[in-house]
Amino acid sequence: MNRVSINYQSRPVILFLTTLAGSLGFTAIFCIRSLIHLYKDYVYNRKLNRPLLIRQSSSILKKSGARELYVPKPKDELTLKRIVIPKPNQDLYALDKYLYKNFDKRLHDTQSSLLFSSRFLSQIALIWRILIPKYYLKNTYLLLSQCFFLVLRTWLSLLVAKLDGQIVKNLIGGNGRKFARDLIYWLLIAFPASYTNAAIKYLTNRLALSFRANLTRYIHDMYLDNKMVYYKIAFNSPTLVNIDQYITNDVEKFCSSICSLFSSMGKPAIDLVFFLVYLRDALGTGAIIGIFANYFLTATVLKRYTPSFGKLSKKRTQLEGTYYNQHLNIITNSEEIGFYKGSVTERNKLLETFDKLMKHINKEIDITFTYNILEDYVLKYTWSAWGYIFAGLPVFLDDFLKYVSGEGTNSTTAITAAPTISTSTTGVTNNNDTATESRANERQNMRQFIINKRLLLSLADAGSRLMYSLKDISELTGYTDRVFELLTNLHKVHSPRFQYGANDKVIAEEGGSCINGTIQNDYRRGVRFENIPIIIPLAQGPEGTNLITNNLSFQVLNNWNLLILGHNGCGKTSIARIMAGLWPLYYGLLLKPNDDDIYYLPQKCYFTQGNLREQIIYPYSYNDMLEMGYNDDHLFHILREVKLEYLLTREGNFNVRKDWKDVFSGGEKQRILIARVLFKKPKLVVLDELTNAVSTDVEGYLFELLERKKIRYITLSHRPLLMKYHDLVLEIDEVGSWSLHDLTSEENLQTIDKEISEIESKLSQVDQWEKRKQVVELYLDGKKEE
Repeated sequence: MNRVSINYQSRPVILFLTTLAGSLGFTAIFCIRSLIHLYKDYVYNRKLNRPLLIRQSSSILKKSGARELYVPKPKDELTLKRIVIPKPNQDLYALDKYLYKNFDKRLHDTQSSLLFSSRFLSQIALIWRILIPKYYLKNTYLLLSQCFFLVLRTWLSLLVAKLDGQIVKNLIGGNGRKFARDLIYWLLIAFPASYTNAAIKYLTNRLALSFRANLTRYIHDMYLDNKMVYYKIAFNSPTLVNIDQYITNDVEKFCSSICSLFSSMGKPAIDLVFFLVYLRDALGTGAIIGIFANYFLTATVLKRYTPSFGKLSKKRTQLEGTYYNQHLNIITNSEEIGFYKGSVTERNKLLETFDKLMKHINKEIDITFTYNILEDYVLKYTWSAWGYIFAGLPVFLDDFLKYVSGEGTNSTTAITAAPTISTSTTGVTNNNDTATESRANERQNMRQFIINKRLLLSLADAGSRLMYSLKDISELTGYTDRVFELLTNLHKVHSPRFQYGANDKVIAEEGGSCINGTIQNDYRRGVRFENIPIIIPLAQGPEGTNLITNNLSFQVLNNWNLLILGHNGCGKTSIARIMAGLWPLYYGLLLKPNDDDIYYLPQKCYFTQGNLREQIIYPYSYNDMLEMGYNDDHLFHILREVKLEYLLTREGNFNVRKDWKDVFSGGEKQRILIARVLFKKPKLVVLDELTNAVSTDVEGYLFELLERKKIRYITLSHRPLLMKYHDLVLEIDEVGSWSLHDLTSEENLQTIDKEISEIESKLSQVDQWEKRKQVVELYLDGKKEE
């Protein structure tokens, strides 16, 4: 009985055992760590002698400024994952600001001084500082591990090619034992090969996720800090529309594309090096030169006829963002659209945007179709043909050289003439030896042909994948350009010298900056305006036609309440925007308390996604509330003060999560905002049309509540009836003229009393007017004659 002998020191066996041992080792380490963690938790909870507590949220601010979070895992709430969010590095942003600001100038200087320079590579180099800020962090290890497995996969491909040739050789030679042995080797080497392929995909996904985390945090640190870039960026560039598309979709596509490119280009490049070194010994230098000449010619042809996939993908992403935001607008304003019966109008707008998107995608498909015909013909079939040619060269050249030297003719003559020349034992032996040697040469040639064929086809596949990568690089160029545009605009708006979109000509005329006002915080005597213009920030700067009112000068002392009175569009809210830092102070002097001592309540009520508790304490978090020494009992007391204590009975508890903008009525929304004021307890609050949705008695109660809590307020309204709750009134008319009146003076009090008397007199005549109205209606209907 023939046995299959396995060499346990062969490479397939060693690779299989190594992979198996490594997998078992990592699995054992992970299981032991999990068991140790569970045992420690069990011992700890048993010492406490209490039921097991489940941590719902945890946020610790460390001394370094980093925030440490413990987040429960979705499948196991008892197991927590520690996440550390580093403190934003303001020095890094200040340094990067100049790199992005002067990018075009430095690129121009580089192009004039260097032989080769690429805008795409320069952009990647700048973004790379964000993706891998330091060489000893996790991303570096992931990238090095990916490179290691790429090299390992190429080496395994070389072993598989040799084993493939050996199997074919044994199959043709009819050697069953060696064929079975090599088949076992094939199955053994398949395990590390499969493990390597899976590891490359795993590392690619992990690296893309880590890149996205770094880039997103970098963007969020600028986009959502105290400089309010999320608001001001709308004044910067009209080309940067749908910024949510940039931050979410474009960043994700960029990170996935660049990590996939490592694998799609790294593996073929390594294959080229390994396979060419091996094939050089088998085929000779001339064949290698021919292969490279084929690559160069193919790359030149494809580059000449490759469409601009980067611009196409950039345009498609922009159109998809517009289409997505139109759907989001319908969802957000569905009730208003329903009241206006605007379904047809919104549908037409959607269809128009969708038709533009479909037209662009069809154009992209048509362009890609033509290019794919050329690409597939060249890369799949032409290169395979060249692979067969170069793989057959050793066989045909060997026979040709033997024929030229005469060895082939003599051998053939000896084989064919042997039966007639001699029938001796020696002659038969010689003929058998020659036939055996010929068959051995054929099997060896077949083995070498299979190896060369497989390697050359793999080489052609590597080259074709490199050529296919040209299209991926073109698409990556589009994603890179959009991400770089986002970062450039963020740095521009994040700068302390941001000019709110003023064009360069206006900035030059103003001496380098058109914002020359002065804001002084920590003013202890109240709020003071000195010669301040209210100007809408536009590209024309302060000298355009965007002036609302000019030379605004007044002072509100700490114990006074101010009413800013005027019709819609006269600039009331614009004054609050300047105080809050949303709009620039072009000229003049503004003195006000610190930002922590002022609370702004805008006209449009905003409710965050979260539970009822978070609506009251906004913008603070639950952990902030606990650190301030408050609890839910304090929140209930606040709700009772604004007459909303029934919300706990109606909704259940403070942990209920709903879409609160649809749950609360108009009056409830405005009283929730007053509850936020009571929770924060600022020195000054700015109210923009805050009480127009509540009844008159509740309105009076809320103003008295603020007085009782000693919270001063500046009210923006168009209703003169609110003057009785204020000490000063600033009136702004239609043309932008303004006047300040002291409501506490005797003269103004008499004027107010006179106005009240006139209103009461008119109200007393309401019954008489109603009767006259009925008489007029009878005359109009012809039911009564004069």
